[in-house]
Amino acid sequence: MDNWNSQSGDIESVDQVYQLLLEIARSSLSDIPRIPENITQKSLPLLQKLQSIQQRPQGQGFKSDSFSVNDLEWVAQVRQLLEELTRQSLSERPKMPENMAGRALSLADKAQSIKETIENAASSPKDEDDNSFQSPETLLNLLHQSLKTQRAKSYQPDAPEWHQLMTMLDVVQSIYKQIQR
Repeated sequence: MDNWNSQSGDIESVDQVYQLLLEIARSSLSDIPRIPENITQKSLPLLQKLQSIQQRPQGQGFKSDSFSVNDLEWVAQVRQLLEELTRQSLSERPKMPENMAGRALSLADKAQSIKETIENAASSPKDEDDNSFQSPETLLNLLHQSLKTQRAKSYQPDAPEWHQLMTMLDVVQSIYKQIQR
């Protein structure tokens, strides 16, 4: 089965996509743009892995818990690019699609970003343990800041529910400070 659900499998697969995208970009930027040799053999396993990512329930993409809608869009764009190149390579007159270098480089840049996110997530479980020892006051302040941010992004930042929530949090913080005295 696909190993997309393990940290090393995630990094390895994203790195394979990254390397192939760079190869595609180099080939399309050469003096005589050509579809890379063996593109079909290189892209088919990756296409299968990308398809398995798209078929998973949302939130179960990469194990790093940072798989966002943009990442799903990236998966779809990479699949589209690889399918397009595979079709072209199998046609009677293979021809490099237009703007392939720009598309490949853009997707490679995103692949690098995803790879770094997965690597960072792999090293962060220790950080999560440290967060569990933070004082309640610090955690309440973090919650307050997070709710402020969410409220600002909300479609209805002036809704009474937001005001109520912020007031309740202020009360909780006040009570906690009184207990600590």
